[in-house]
Amino acid sequence: MKTIKTLVARAAVSFVLLMAACRQPASEYTAIRELSGNKWPRDSILHFEYKPPKNGNKDFFVFLANTGHYPYANIYLIVRSTKNGKLFADTLEYEMTDGRGRWLGVKVGNDYENLLVFKWNVPVDTGETIRFELEPATRNNERLEGDSVLPGISRVGIVVKPHLTNRAQ
Repeated sequence: MKTIKTLVARAAVSFVLLMAACRQPASEYTAIRELSGNKWPRDSILHFEYKPPKNGNKDFFVFLANTGHYPYANIYLIVRSTKNGKLFADTLEYEMTDGRGRWLGVKVGNDYENLLVFKWNVPVDTGETIRFELEPATRNNERLEGDSVLPGISRVGIVVKPHLTNRAQ
């Protein structure tokens, strides 16, 4: 009986997530990189380039997929973006688990996929190119220099969506 209740609960959660995804604006740009061996080396900076097809305000997200072998409850990322010749840099922290240690995100195969917002409602024009760099900000409580590799990170990318107020109602 418990198994049936669990399956029904999981189906209900999946349905809610599917419906919520359908209400979000479609991605205007998605670029995702597979990481060899599900590892992200500290010195590996990922580069992306976005050329807006339409003017308007955009929301920028980091796409992050991890396996159950990621050893931490959170992740720190350094995100640099260049827009109109100006460099913007942020060190971002994202929670990877809930308070009970369960992975956040949507489970797809062996991965947990997360779409993490880092810029919201940014005006862009079709004539500009926005460049992004993503880098892991590694650490380890037992060593000053931090981890040389983040294990359990399988894919990383950038997703751009039109800001919600840009959608036709």
